[in-house]
Amino acid sequence: MNTQYDIPDEGGRVDVHHHMVPSFYLEALDLAGVDATVFPSWTPEKSLKMMEGLGITKAILSISSPGVWFGQDGEARQLARRCNEYAAELCKRYPARFGALAILPFPDLEGALEELSYGLDTLRLHGVLLLTNVGGKYVGDPEFDALMTEINRRKARVFLHPNHVPSEDENASLYGWAEYPLDVARAYLRMVYNDVLVRYSDIDWTLAHAGGAVPFLAERLGKAHYAKEGGLRWGRIIRDLTAKRNRGLELAKKMSYETAESADPITLAALRRLVGPEQILFGSNFPWGAEVPG
Repeated sequence: MNTQYDIPDEGGRVDVHHHMVPSFYLEALDLAGVDATVFPSWTPEKSLKMMEGLGITKAILSISSPGVWFGQDGEARQLARRCNEYAAELCKRYPARFGALAILPFPDLEGALEELSYGLDTLRLHGVLLLTNVGGKYVGDPEFDALMTEINRRKARVFLHPNHVPSEDENASLYGWAEYPLDVARAYLRMVYNDVLVRYSDIDWTLAHAGGAVPFLAERLGKAHYAKEGGLRWGRIIRDLTAKRNRGLELAKKMSYETAESADPITLAALRRLVGPEQILFGSNFPWGAEVPG
């Protein structure tokens, strides 16, 4: 598993959770009816200044939630392409400072497969950012097996980032605090239940925000590995009992986790019990919830 995100030969700190917010993306959000006034002001220069202030050698750029799909496949494909080409330009301009993850027009499966190929083969980006869900369609749902198959064939890196849950919930303003960490767990649970992590074991997964609720619930969520509609997978249960192993829990141990907005002692203690230090990656979530050092 490659979890190093192309660290330069001389070493240094790599920020694997670092967002770009180009002006054309904000304009697209506005046209789609998304309130972009709450989005932070961002430029590549602000990222570089922040990196200099915090001793970050390289930042892996990505588009944050709500992503690029707002109901129209064609528009989502165009916006994803523009975002990815812009990211590639920044990587070319600052090759030692920036890497980037391709954004896909998920849940448009055909468009996602096309942009995956373009982003990784043509633009040579460093992996893919997938949102946990878009419009209630979740990573891990069986209808996206073709996408998982192609990502697995490439042994590509996937950064799993939370997104809004479709709802008329009056507490929607709390999504970033409560629903985002829980939605990482929802997507992870689907991947466990639908055998995504077993069938596509060459995908290099990193879960955002310390995996949300995953480290705390890894044992419980892992039991879905033994469940199927209408009953249990007794063959798996017997084999693992005989081998004295907990295969469901082992699936969580194979993931990498990044620490943006999660670097408190309790969360880090849970992570360190679950995985080794090489699987705990640094992330800043810049420019969300962060200030450029003076």
